[in-house]
Amino acid sequence: MDRSPLPRHLLRVEWQLLHMVGNFDSAIQKPEVRQTLESSARARELREQRRLRERGDVKRRASGDFDD
Repeated sequence: MDRSPLPRHLLRVEWQLLHMVGNFDSAIQKPEVRQTLESSARARELREQRRLRERGDVKRRASGDFDD
């Protein structure tokens, strides 16, 4: 499953969210760093989507309403 690479500005945001130190511009040239940042950004996005999906169902789960 080949995913398209994330844009540079999103990688920079992920770099900042991870509180990485050093020079982003030189580090991003290494494929390992780019792959790690892309993986982290995608995982963060999946967690956020799951959290938002589950947040809306809190009252339904509390009432025992599981019918969809």
